[in-house]
Amino acid sequence: MEDKLLEPVTYYKNLKGKNIRKLLGELFGKLLNVNDENILLINNIITDCHNASLVIDDIEDNSTTRRNQPCSHIKYGIPLAINSGYYSIFRTLITIQQNFNTEILNNIIEYLYFIHEGQGMDIYYTQHKIIPSLDDYTKMMIYKTGYVFLIHLELLMDKSKNSVFKKKHIQLKNILMNFSIFFQIRDDYINLTDPTYWKEKGFCQDFNEEKISYLITYFKTMNDTDIIEMMKDKTTEGKIKILDLFHNSGLFTKIYKKLLNLKTEILNEMKLDFLFNNLPFEEFDINNIKEIK
Repeated sequence: MEDKLLEPVTYYKNLKGKNIRKLLGELFGKLLNVNDENILLINNIITDCHNASLVIDDIEDNSTTRRNQPCSHIKYGIPLAINSGYYSIFRTLITIQQNFNTEILNNIIEYLYFIHEGQGMDIYYTQHKIIPSLDDYTKMMIYKTGYVFLIHLELLMDKSKNSVFKKKHIQLKNILMNFSIFFQIRDDYINLTDPTYWKEKGFCQDFNEEKISYLITYFKTMNDTDIIEMMKDKTTEGKIKILDLFHNSGLFTKIYKKLLNLKTEILNEMKLDFLFNNLPFEEFDINNIKEIK
């Protein structure tokens, strides 16, 4: 019965994504001298928790596709998908309780609290069409994305046999916080600028959801145009008008440079080149929308 109840989450695990968390876990695991068995255990915990959260996220965002396939709640129904998502998360907590000390378990529960607060902030901004300050949006990104990476670090630290790197806990934490900001901004950026992404996910899907993304938030600091009103026009022509506006205002250039700066800052702290190779982004080319037209 357990397999049946977990099917909506297992479905996403089998679709497979970029595996960024697995790559990160293996790198940090080796640096911290964690044995292969524990790296596998921790990666499985993170994979289960991550895919469970995606099931819930897609319901909250009214999404229809994930990794180019129908969303889990569409395939299995909303009630089973919701139960499967939270069942999987609670299941990982039991696994943590059985394999890690009580302090670690308490920390993970606290991180899950912050993750849900961040996700709630994201939903609230989009649902109520509120454009927050950049500081508040950054806080949301750290809570929603950064604390997921911190769960990974916390588990690896507990199994680490490298006393030198264990003393660099704060430094590693800060690297992951910056990486989470890069990760989220890049995700928002390529949604609106990457033709390859458009082919897989659809043309500027964030506009369809009227999502208050990082780009929308940043644009508000530069321009008084009512971008929320513009997003109500979900036609291709309406989306292109927004892209033209963003391009002409210099927004895409600013976001691209911010991503480059974040990447450089992280690489100066730690050699994560192979990780960034799996997270490409290009400067926006206005000519790319000609094919869309």
